[in-house]
Amino acid sequence: MRSLVVPGVLAGRFRLRPAFIALAMAAAAPAARADGPLSMFTLSGFGTFGATYSSLRTADYAGSAFEPYGAGASRTVDFGDDSRLGLQLNAQFTNKLSAFVQVVSHNNYDNSYTPTLEWANVNYAFTPDVNVRVGRIEVPTFLTSDYREVGYANPWVRVPSELYDAQPITNSDGIDASYRMHWGPVTDTARVIFGESTFHAIPGPLRTQATGIFGLFDTLEYRELTTHVGYVHAKVSVPFASGLTATVYSAAADLDMERWFVQAEIARVTVDGLTPGYVAGYATGGVRIGRFTPYVTYATEHSLNRPVLSPNYNVGQSSVSAGVRWDFMKNVDLKMQYDHVWTPAGSTGLFTNEQPGYQLGSGTNVVTATVDFVF
Repeated sequence: MRSLVVPGVLAGRFRLRPAFIALAMAAAAPAARADGPLSMFTLSGFGTFGATYSSLRTADYAGSAFEPYGAGASRTVDFGDDSRLGLQLNAQFTNKLSAFVQVVSHNNYDNSYTPTLEWANVNYAFTPDVNVRVGRIEVPTFLTSDYREVGYANPWVRVPSELYDAQPITNSDGIDASYRMHWGPVTDTARVIFGESTFHAIPGPLRTQATGIFGLFDTLEYRELTTHVGYVHAKVSVPFASGLTATVYSAAADLDMERWFVQAEIARVTVDGLTPGYVAGYATGGVRIGRFTPYVTYATEHSLNRPVLSPNYNVGQSSVSAGVRWDFMKNVDLKMQYDHVWTPAGSTGLFTNEQPGYQLGSGTNVVTATVDFVF
């Protein structure tokens, strides 16, 4: 499983997956547990405060597909791009029945910080290895989808946008089921989801509805190695088109040793009749030197053909990043990251808020500093 550095302990790290990240955070805040009849509840949280600079002045560099502004044209240094605050409440009613809620406040499509209900579901464990959840559930398309909002759980200041923005559906209202199998040191978890989702993405913002979401996922863990594969299929509707077929295939591998780690993901994303097909991915690696973790990342999103509605451009983009994480105190880290971002000729990239002087094929240099914490 993708792991998390515990401050002050070299290679002593949590293992995080789905809603169980709440339990890992709860360990950082035992005082949040209530006594008596309320002892079934556990409150925990996470947050990131960030500052981002972009050298491009004719468009904004934004950290996700949901943010209307970023650093660049709108402001020289942006403090909202990577900043967020989240609260999680876990309720363990019986040894089989539990519930989980996550609320997150970050810069929304309408430039507000109105808290959004990211997850809210009830889980029933038929056995320790067979679980069924109903409600709002994360869509685990990618390796870190379960905790992409939790900066402290990731080595970078943000997840690689070239991959993660290619499929912006983060949750689904419906049902999922998981089955965990064990073969000696090998653990394999298979999941299936059904549901629907409504979200707003930039530009526009586009109010997007995804119905008939069907997903199959498998995560295999063998000692320090984790692999993850996924398939998502849905019908997508936007204001000017409906009933479009969206399909995502993804694969990932993570080798997480005591002193170093390497991780890579790749995905193919298509929305028939609206956008070109995309192949996106990244590779990253880092080493742990005491409380410091320097890392490098290469990420790319490649357009397979031209969009039907706008055949003169695409949103292909690549970046190379270098950064360092410093776990300077318990449950708190400081990260510094430099990104060089470039786009091919005729590409808008993933920039937003383009100004009249913006030129297709532009690039930028981005410097970001963040403080991540859990409580």
